[in-house]
Amino acid sequence: MPSIEKMPNEWLLFWAGHRDAHEALLREAGSLILAAWRLAWARCRTSDVSSSVPSMREVRGAAREIQRRLGIDEHVPSASQIARECADAGLLVI
Repeated sequence: MPSIEKMPNEWLLFWAGHRDAHEALLREAGSLILAAWRLAWARCRTSDVSSSVPSMREVRGAAREIQRRLGIDEHVPSASQIARECADAGLLVI
């Protein structure tokens, strides 16, 4: 599996090619918020205007996508939940 830090584009392609990608991403990250942050971060790094810090909107959107793909019927984490868990993990969000 490609490294998200060294090859975010290849990492996204790797996950896109797996049927159970979102489930594996959630399991690997250990929480919905951290999985969403990883997905949002990789997308930020590979966008036309590259950034190394995802926005709260991008992280919440990634969380919503993971929940939808996995059939998780819960509320999308709030901005304060995301901010707190990312800060505890040492991850930046704008």
